[in-house]
Amino acid sequence: MINSPAKEYTIGISCIGSGVGESVINSCRLSNLPLKTIALGTNPFAYGAYACDAMDYTPTIYAADFVDELIKKCIEYKIDFLIPGRDDEAHIYSQNKTKFEKSGIKILAASEDMIALCRDKERMSLELNPITDVFVKCFQKETVLDAIAKGEVSFPLIAKPRSGFASKGVEIIQSEEDFHLITENHILQELAIPIEGDPNYDFFISEISKNRNPQVSEISIQLVIGKNGELLGKMATYNKLSSGIPIEILPYEDPLIWETVDQLLPEFLNRGLVGPLNIQGRMTKRGLKVFEMNPRFTGITGLRALMGFNEVEACIKSWLNIGDKPSFLEFNSRRFGIRQTADRVMELSKNDKITEIFSAINQGRFSLRKRVLITGATGYLGQSLVKNLLGQNKFDLILLGRDKEKLERLFGGLVYKCIDFENLDQGNFDLGTIDIGLHAAFARPYQGNQAIAESLELTSKLFLKMAAHHVPLIINISSQSVYGVESGEHWTELSPVAPLGVYGQAKYSTELVLKTLNRIYPQLKTVSLRLGTLCGGQPGLEPVDVLSKLVLQAENEAKLQLFNGQISIERLDVRDASRAIASILQKDSDQLDELYNIGGTLVCSLSEIANWIAEKASSDIIIEDLKKDFTNAGRLDSSKFQSQFQWKPIHTMRETIDSLFQFFNSTTISSSVSSKRN
Repeated sequence: MINSPAKEYTIGISCIGSGVGESVINSCRLSNLPLKTIALGTNPFAYGAYACDAMDYTPTIYAADFVDELIKKCIEYKIDFLIPGRDDEAHIYSQNKTKFEKSGIKILAASEDMIALCRDKERMSLELNPITDVFVKCFQKETVLDAIAKGEVSFPLIAKPRSGFASKGVEIIQSEEDFHLITENHILQELAIPIEGDPNYDFFISEISKNRNPQVSEISIQLVIGKNGELLGKMATYNKLSSGIPIEILPYEDPLIWETVDQLLPEFLNRGLVGPLNIQGRMTKRGLKVFEMNPRFTGITGLRALMGFNEVEACIKSWLNIGDKPSFLEFNSRRFGIRQTADRVMELSKNDKITEIFSAINQGRFSLRKRVLITGATGYLGQSLVKNLLGQNKFDLILLGRDKEKLERLFGGLVYKCIDFENLDQGNFDLGTIDIGLHAAFARPYQGNQAIAESLELTSKLFLKMAAHHVPLIINISSQSVYGVESGEHWTELSPVAPLGVYGQAKYSTELVLKTLNRIYPQLKTVSLRLGTLCGGQPGLEPVDVLSKLVLQAENEAKLQLFNGQISIERLDVRDASRAIASILQKDSDQLDELYNIGGTLVCSLSEIANWIAEKASSDIIIEDLKKDFTNAGRLDSSKFQSQFQWKPIHTMRETIDSLFQFFNSTTISSSVSSKRN
């Protein structure tokens, strides 16, 4: 094979509202290949649509222009490989294979002959039983009594739609009196009764006697064939179904199954089988009895992938020539699978059609004003951010912190609600009511490693809780310290990380936690903001930064002592940082990237800053430059953020220094404290 897995591969999944489509999507998400998934379908409420990287609409598969419109979407999204999500769709793909190929689109579909064989249960029995007599015999309503008289079959029988699926339209025929249940669309089959000793044998017999079709003890055999006809993997499971949908699966092994497969496989390949083939049957007293085949993935494809048997990935690699010679698929026989109803919620803005429906049925009776949960609101950045957002008056703010009383003193009556972690832990506040989680609470390096470790633990728990409640947008305030201190570096979002100390490692860890949760909960949007060093005289300031220290020295001493006046200083005024973060909240979450740098744009030497401070202090201050050896730290490149949000810092270094003087003149900070922090 040729291609390297370094490039990104775009996979289209159609009929994403089906259980099969959803299962294919889940398998793609489990793959380690660099895949981009495009959901294609008709239903804006389709569960799988919000687990893909993008979603778009196609006509119904029965529309005359379905294939032409589907091809247009494939070209628009540069889809490398298209996978069907339903039986009828796979048939349409196969019928139009040449059309797809002329447009340069690879499709996953067996030949028309193979699909037609699988769709006709009577033909399947007649044409394949001569190879190996494992397919349940099929009869017509008019001839079945003769077959019973000859001992070829006996009551009860099962009547199935000739080309049905998901066990729809199935009837149990106990005697001739039930023949009125048989329609022209039905085919009669012998009933595959589990072998005595099967765990579900008694239940099966009891249900049949009540004219109910017990979907237990079914054997599902999944074969995966590469594009050149090579067997990529095989797996069998023992299943329980509900309305034709497998809900419980156990790995199953019996040499008789694989003997049967070995006999049938050459015929399947000769008829044009490629991709997946699902064979359904039961082990009876006469051995394996097969009653259905479907040349497609199934609703439990995702469960098999969780057990290590990722048949979707295997097909993608085969059709797109990824990697070297494919390895045979394995699976974990020490696991079992359960498939039940899953829940997922999204914000309305995810889909315009759903928003239109919501508006039409509610006619403005609900407020669409978003609720923003903010942590760290009593801190330096947090106070400035809350002040900014209150000025905009566009959001309901919920402030979460350790000290609820302090939150109330600062913002009581101004915000929607102030809560503490005890409220959260005791169930007095539900995270499902918020639209945006903005996490700005984190210990600073001067507070020590234990405090940093505690902050990391709190962050991990909070992120997990927000993700579990499907909070649509989670914003994490990170730091430029994740890049390290390499000299002369101009850090972009693509620069390698080399975290500086415990604090830098902890901040990078919060980003990784968030990225992991985003992969588990794909409908969420997660964003980490790597901020530059903040400064400026605003509430919550702790005077630990060099600018604060120099201003305090100028206020309390007659000398400013510089390590080296040539050191370059880049700072971000906390007011500009607050404006930047607030601008993110205005954007549709789908327009956001997962990572942004936000830093200052002006760089000044330490000696320039010292001269401005001395000038502002209005007193005779001696500036002593020790001229010690130094290495300038790297700088944040914020160009991506500035371009996307039309933002740039508006406060100059002089204005920031002025704000520090104003702050310290109006705040009681003793010289002893300042000297201690120096």
